[in-house]
Amino acid sequence: MIQLGKMKKLVASVAIGFLLFISPGLKAQLKVGPEGIFVQPGTVFYTEGLTLVPAAEWGMNNLLITKQAQTVIWPKFNSIQRIYRFSRPTSFLGELALNYEDVELNGNEGKNLVLAYSKAPSNNYKDYTLVKESAANPDERYVGQLFTDKITLSDLTAVTLEIPSKEAYSDLIANNMITPNGDGVNDTWIVKNIHLYPNNELKIYDREGRIVFSMIGYDNTWGGTFNGNALPEDSYYYVLYFDSGKAKRSGFISIVRE
Repeated sequence: MIQLGKMKKLVASVAIGFLLFISPGLKAQLKVGPEGIFVQPGTVFYTEGLTLVPAAEWGMNNLLITKQAQTVIWPKFNSIQRIYRFSRPTSFLGELALNYEDVELNGNEGKNLVLAYSKAPSNNYKDYTLVKESAANPDERYVGQLFTDKITLSDLTAVTLEIPSKEAYSDLIANNMITPNGDGVNDTWIVKNIHLYPNNELKIYDREGRIVFSMIGYDNTWGGTFNGNALPEDSYYYVLYFDSGKAKRSGFISIVRE
């Protein structure tokens, strides 16, 4: 006997695989009436990587959906670098699928992704509901779900429930020396491919163990300063935390001034 949760995931996987390659003839059919604009049941609504097939009339009046390159910081889970934000909370019943790009994975593995949605605009993980039975297809780069019970959507993203493997960070290459002399070469500390892992936190220490620099979401901009003042030539110890502390990289940075 197939359990209800497993059956729901199986149905979702088949249905979503179908809706992503659905005939153009089944594109969203709209109904305009005195109460606003509605997407008709069983037709496909698509916008910037988000696909929805409502099972009942879905109201679109004064509704704007924007795609944002953001992550949600979780203490245990890890968000991809994409959020869909609805201009107002909307009720939805039917099939929903989120496509993503590899550069948005933020250390996640596509096979482990599940949907997460909030009922109001928020970057606080406490406001999100995890859809643990989501159907993920890493080959087609989507994660989705068939909602048989109506949900309220405001923000939508995807997270992983698994701890990222060490291989997830193998493409990070950190420079071990900077020469901040204003010549435009090696003036800041560069971590190659750090943009692939925006859910990071950097801390840099001097020899006495004092923090001289810290930043959430390091972006290759540190130029060897502390509170705006140039630090002396020396070696400094750094720790880069990833995915809410699930993993870290550490080492030394030498400041050389000419």
